[in-house]
Amino acid sequence: MKVRTALLAALLLSGCQNLSHQDDRALTAIEPIKSPQVNKKAHKKHSSRFLFGDEQLDEMEDTDNLWVRISDDMQLETPDNARIRQQREWLLRNDKHLATIASRAEPYLYLMVAEIERRELPMELITVPMIESMFDPHARSRSNAVGLWQFVPATGKSFGLRHDNWYDGRRDVLASTNAALDYLEYLNRFFDGDWLQTLAAYNAGEGRVRNAIQRNQRAGKPTDYWSLDLPRETRMYVPKILAMADMISNADQYNVQLPVLANEPKLRVVETGSQIDLNVAAQLAGLRTSQLKEVNPALSRGVMSPRGPYRLLVPVEYADTLELALADLPKSERIRTRSYQVTSGDTLSRIAQNHGVSVSELKLANNLRGNSLRRGQQLVIPTHGQVSSKASTASKPQQLASRGSQKAKVSYKVRSGDNLWSISQAHGVTHDELAKWNGLNAKSALKPGMKLVVYPKQGKKSDKSMVYQVRRGDSISSIAARFQVAINDVMRWNQLDKGDYLKPGQELTLFVKNNS
Repeated sequence: MKVRTALLAALLLSGCQNLSHQDDRALTAIEPIKSPQVNKKAHKKHSSRFLFGDEQLDEMEDTDNLWVRISDDMQLETPDNARIRQQREWLLRNDKHLATIASRAEPYLYLMVAEIERRELPMELITVPMIESMFDPHARSRSNAVGLWQFVPATGKSFGLRHDNWYDGRRDVLASTNAALDYLEYLNRFFDGDWLQTLAAYNAGEGRVRNAIQRNQRAGKPTDYWSLDLPRETRMYVPKILAMADMISNADQYNVQLPVLANEPKLRVVETGSQIDLNVAAQLAGLRTSQLKEVNPALSRGVMSPRGPYRLLVPVEYADTLELALADLPKSERIRTRSYQVTSGDTLSRIAQNHGVSVSELKLANNLRGNSLRRGQQLVIPTHGQVSSKASTASKPQQLASRGSQKAKVSYKVRSGDNLWSISQAHGVTHDELAKWNGLNAKSALKPGMKLVVYPKQGKKSDKSMVYQVRRGDSISSIAARFQVAINDVMRWNQLDKGDYLKPGQELTLFVKNNS
């Protein structure tokens, strides 16, 4: 068991050691270079990545073990030298963090391996995010390098990774992987096919590695990676990658038991066609919002940017349900909005604050370039995270995904002194559930006479709901005794007070034991 965790566990320390190297990369990675070997503008772009047909997937699944597939595609030689031995020994000694690393890598590993294969690149490249970020898409270095592949803003922008208040392409698993492989392909052409110099340049920047090569040339020294005078960080970076790859390829030799990873995709790309809130998408798919946010870390606000990209990574078992639901869901229902009429003295910041949105969201939703408003102007206020009644009944998949569709619904009329907390407590539900069912937030004010939708807590799963019609002479206590339920429950289920009288014909909702 001790050695089982040896391989990927060591990534934590090696990743922490390498988060700082982005300071050098930030200064040199996009330095203008005049080289007869390659034109930087010529780095190729690949389209339609990660979208594989059934035949392609079948070809990729010749083995049931993803680690075997990775091992079979390793291409680089591992020399026997002190630097590599040092890293290998460290990996074998440290086995504390395998569970964390393996759980982080598992959702994304298949997609990334498939893309490296598609480009016919050395599979050793899959160890780069292991070393760079420990497979944490939220990792950030002191120099603001972000994501699995640790892009600084300038390099990310140079390779097409947009970053704004809504979306950070450096955290987008698909986009950042494509950008990193584009960058590595460019570097490899720049260094005339030398992968060790390529990997060193990914760490330190091509300018710094080029300068080290030129110094050795002037001094009549060899120019291979092992002979270059590079920063200590970079001198250890390539050995870490080679040691990691060597241990994956020769796990039996080093008595390393890799955690079992099935050779099949865990995630699938779902094209949404337009902007959507992750709360809405999760509800339609039938999974928790936290699950969807976890595998789509690029969405900083939990909602797609109006500028796109309009795609989500979705666990494969939920992807069909979401696609079916999206087909019936109009664009207007994907992000709920409400209307507001500008009055005298209003400002964008005041309106945004009062409605719990940001000024940038308000401007984007209304296509505003400046901050000026006019009295009487109608504004659209985005309200994230709620599916309207139309959306929740749009299709069968959506109905199944809707939390309330499986429960008995009651209508509650707000009384003087009521608030969300008191109403939720009276019905045995949470404050957040009550707010979500009614499109409210924690600061929403309730007015007497307002009607709220409530799905009262039903108790045990073996209980069933029924509607009882009050007869002459009935009382709350007699009804409770007849159906063997508590008096307080009958009052809670039907918003009754102790002094309330029952009228013949009045309908009560009851949850009784299911003895069938």
